[in-house]
Amino acid sequence: MMYKEENPITGETHATYKEEELLEHQLYEAIRHFVENYSNCKVINISFGDKYKRIFKYKRQFPLATLIDELAKELDIIFVISAGNLNPEENGYPSKYPNYLIEENPKVKIIDPASSAYAITVGAVSQEFGPSDRKPQEILFSPAKKDYPSPFTCVGLGYKGMVKPELVEEGGNVIRSPSDPSKIEDIGGKLIVINPDWLKDGRLFTVDYGTSLSAPKVSHYLAKLFNYFPNFSPNLIKALLLSSADIPSERPEPLNDITFNTTDTRLLDLLKIYGYGKPNFERAISSDSNDVLLIAENKIKPNSAHLYYFYMPREFVEQSGKREISVVLVYDPPVRRNRIDYLGIGMEFHLFKDSTIEEIIYGYKAILETGIRPELEDIVPEELKLKEIDLHPGVRTRKRGLHQKGIKIYSKKPSINYEKPLILTVINQDRWVNNPEYLQYYAIVVKIKHSGKIDIYNQIKQKIEIEERIRIRPL
Repeated sequence: MMYKEENPITGETHATYKEEELLEHQLYEAIRHFVENYSNCKVINISFGDKYKRIFKYKRQFPLATLIDELAKELDIIFVISAGNLNPEENGYPSKYPNYLIEENPKVKIIDPASSAYAITVGAVSQEFGPSDRKPQEILFSPAKKDYPSPFTCVGLGYKGMVKPELVEEGGNVIRSPSDPSKIEDIGGKLIVINPDWLKDGRLFTVDYGTSLSAPKVSHYLAKLFNYFPNFSPNLIKALLLSSADIPSERPEPLNDITFNTTDTRLLDLLKIYGYGKPNFERAISSDSNDVLLIAENKIKPNSAHLYYFYMPREFVEQSGKREISVVLVYDPPVRRNRIDYLGIGMEFHLFKDSTIEEIIYGYKAILETGIRPELEDIVPEELKLKEIDLHPGVRTRKRGLHQKGIKIYSKKPSINYEKPLILTVINQDRWVNNPEYLQYYAIVVKIKHSGKIDIYNQIKQKIEIEERIRIRPL
């Protein structure tokens, strides 16, 4: 936290900070000051990190990341954190791009505090670069084309395998001139930003790149969402933006042949770089005729389940075209760094087809009566497994984090009986809260999308809006 200090002789002032205070203490004071004094302070952007502290495999959560999680829970705010920057040349850029981002190398992993469970962690993708009217020897070069991963972006996964980063935005590129490959060019590869030394340099703008520049773009989207929906919780605001995100279709090899219908092992190579993709603000604030959002906020007791249902329009099933169903779940459990289970509550969701509410209730009744044991990884009754829609990534990957998204893409006619509802089951598993009356808040967003020009919005709205059907608890 910076303070104004005045020179008693010259009267000049400059910014300084208390060197004797830990960063955690300074950050704690700064955040509390802004939130307590400005009621509209809902989003905190953090574009700094410690490159010597990287999340890799089984490391414990860092104290600063834990503090951010605790503040997000206590103050009901959203943190957005840059994933961190790596040195491309040290990792073999450009010849080994993008393979060094895929390999399990601790040098490329996200840095503290980007491993925060509550925060939206943001990586960087490249933008278009360089004018096209140059001579061949002057044309700027980079293997990272538009929407490819920026050569410097740090990657996940996050703490205990959480999907990190969750989102990406444009953060710049590293480009070269073919006439002098050893020279890194500024033109085209960097973004125009405010010059912090504008008084000394005599110019208001400069150029730079980094995930520190991509994170504020996501913070801006979230702040605008709060302006649109001032009564929505941080859980729902985050869920809406995550629902709007898509991984760019143009990707470098070997990432270009990975799809959301592949195995989780391969899909993780994509998720640890792009997360759930690049957000789209317009798609986050409203539905379209062929791109429908269904939303809900609720609270649930430990070791219980909620059911939601909605019907798919016949045209969604029968009319040819690319179809997509996605579900986003966001929740805010208590955290504790000194426990093996960092999260006090674990939540997950499953989507079922060709079934009835009564069948789902009957299937889950036995599980809930005997208790949801901590070792249960897939909380799905055996008799319902054939009716579950395989969302990707799978539940074992999704449930590691607080920001969960599962996607199903159909290129052919889906085997869904549109006369029966799709039933979404949301499950709450107690890990160490040990309070049967504890209420866990959460938000869900379901997106139904068809590439054809059909009006599924009004058909879904007329049939049924997403709503809680029944709560299941042990009898």
